[in-house]
Amino acid sequence: MKEVKFEDLPEAIRKQLLSLIQDSGLDGDEETRKRLAVIWDEKYRLFTGQVGALGMELVPELGKEDTRGAVLLTYSGSLISLGPLRGRSRWLEYASIKLRTDVPELVRGDKASLAGPIRLDQAAVFEGCPVKRSSALFRIAVCPEGLSADDQERRIREATVYLTNGFVKLNRTHSLEPVPEVDQFTAKAIIGYIAKKNGVTQLAARGLIEDYLSMVETGMLLGERVSVGKLGSASLRYQAARKARLTRNLRTGEELLIPAKPACLAPRFTFSQAVKDKCGSVDPTLFGAEEGGEDEED
Repeated sequence: MKEVKFEDLPEAIRKQLLSLIQDSGLDGDEETRKRLAVIWDEKYRLFTGQVGALGMELVPELGKEDTRGAVLLTYSGSLISLGPLRGRSRWLEYASIKLRTDVPELVRGDKASLAGPIRLDQAAVFEGCPVKRSSALFRIAVCPEGLSADDQERRIREATVYLTNGFVKLNRTHSLEPVPEVDQFTAKAIIGYIAKKNGVTQLAARGLIEDYLSMVETGMLLGERVSVGKLGSASLRYQAARKARLTRNLRTGEELLIPAKPACLAPRFTFSQAVKDKCGSVDPTLFGAEEGGEDEED
């Protein structure tokens, strides 16, 4: 991981971080400033990497009547997602992340519009939604010209989910205070995030997710190859009988007997090429992944 110094950040970002320190009641010593600088730098790398992977473009401004969807990164480290313009309005989602290490505060409006053009280094002003004004914008990423509204929706939503949760994970990784050992990607946490993001109860979100997973499982058990969206597909495969065999525990050197197993059908999940490509493009330094490890094939 590269060395990031607080003093090397742009002045506007330093001011925002110092304001966060003051508002959060943190000690503004050198170590605190350094950690916040690391968080900010890695959030920016995550932002540029994700919007680039989705074919989005960084622009200096977005006009009031521009129909393209966009993702906005503020100097404070929060995200604003704008759906494509449909008629006279678009959906807007504001995710206040800053130093949060839990599910971020989400505010959504379905009839939003721009009060005027939005530009870098200026606050964005909105109409028709709970969010009226943002802090100054550091980056504006838009969908390319000529893309259908549905394809823009897909890209904006994918970027939003990835970046929102990625920012929270970075906050947890570099937290200035002890963080409870609660994984943000447990079933409970995922249900809570989806419920909040879509304005439904956790009970409703849980029911929909469980019904979806039950349909996938049922199709697989009935011998179908079931698509699981962009992730890949689930199916059954024939697994030949296996004889009993001896193996050795590499850590202790102890011999272990693996019992025989009759022929049977076994579940198989095949990841899509798109997911494999995305995994291959992840920067391993962002989350402390180490090179050289080997995993078994699925």
